[in-house]
Amino acid sequence: MLRAAFKTVGCRLNQAETAAMVARFEADGYCVVPFGEQADIVVVQSCTVTRTAERKSIRFARAAKRFPGDPFVIVAGCAPQVDADRVLRESGADMAATQAQKLDLPPLLPLLASGPSSDGRNDPPVPRFDTARALLRVQDGCSFDCAYCIVPIARGRSTSRPFAEVLTEAKCLAEDGYKELVLTGANLGSYDDEGRRLWHMLEALEKIPELKRIRLSSIELSQQEREVVDYMADSSKLCRFLHIPMQSGDDRILSAMGRRYTSEEYRGFIEYAAGKIGVIGIGTDIIVGFPGEDEAAFDNTYRMLDELPFSRLHVFPYSPRPGTKAESLTDDVDKATKKSRVVKLITLGLEKRKEFASRMELHEVSVLVESHDSNGCGHGSTEEYVPTLFPAPAPAVNEIVRFTPTAVREDVLVSPPIQKSLA
Repeated sequence: MLRAAFKTVGCRLNQAETAAMVARFEADGYCVVPFGEQADIVVVQSCTVTRTAERKSIRFARAAKRFPGDPFVIVAGCAPQVDADRVLRESGADMAATQAQKLDLPPLLPLLASGPSSDGRNDPPVPRFDTARALLRVQDGCSFDCAYCIVPIARGRSTSRPFAEVLTEAKCLAEDGYKELVLTGANLGSYDDEGRRLWHMLEALEKIPELKRIRLSSIELSQQEREVVDYMADSSKLCRFLHIPMQSGDDRILSAMGRRYTSEEYRGFIEYAAGKIGVIGIGTDIIVGFPGEDEAAFDNTYRMLDELPFSRLHVFPYSPRPGTKAESLTDDVDKATKKSRVVKLITLGLEKRKEFASRMELHEVSVLVESHDSNGCGHGSTEEYVPTLFPAPAPAVNEIVRFTPTAVREDVLVSPPIQKSLA
């Protein structure tokens, strides 16, 4: 039996696609082994949204070429879609698989002559995850054309998976024991299958009896966000967490980025969500050092982040990507300034994480137990995406537990001894 290993770099959509690839290889007779073990095939699911992520993808492929057994190494996904020749040259990989190829790789591999064979199946197997949560792909691509973003090049224009196909996969995952599904896409709020939008999908998913929690990955402003918040307010299964990329709090920079909102429009939505839901976790993305970001622009961003009720900040230094509109702009914010600003926002983000966690100390929370450590302690996340610690002996992995935290350590909630869990 041939052995295959996988390594994923990047976003939740990449992770969901890797799970689909793993299932396809297993269905075709491969034994899937951990990355780093001897394998005949190694697939690196790549990311190119930042220069750092692309370099990491290439490093993993180079490392795989040195694994025992001289494996056939494939770099798949976003990086080859942008520049397959360069990826092959820099990584030394044997094959670059584009977006159209990567979910159906086994028939393309030369090892098939002496290994497993495809049976011509039409229905894709159910994705296989090694985590407590399962990721549900509902959408791909983006039609927004933000100046800095390579996603439209790497993944194409926005497309939505057929409504019925998504529901079928969700039901199979729930029947396999996954109590929480995370909806993911390159631009999740763009979902539209013949007039059925994201909130219609949420309504249908909520009717799956085995499914206990639904979580959204990132959703862009200027799409379906208010309808989603209105649905969330009355839902018994949709987790009270939103990740809404802001990128900058300065209107001049937002305009240069090609974003579809002003700072006040963004502020208005965050205040609407917090007012409608009450206790809600809110995360955001920030790009630091975009061309033209002077001290005044950065101060506007910092002030807005400080004033709004965020619980998580993801901060990235700007790096020009080939083929984007911003590539032609002068990268006029020096590295030292970018680094200083990144550190300042990361520090603010940590303060906000701690502040939000401390607010949860007096509230009953619902937590999915995701893992156990070597000491027998359990780890999980609340609906609001606050990390949680269960002292040993912890509840079983994949249990959903309700409790009122007895302590907060930094940004981590600590549970009391657990008496019962939700079915």
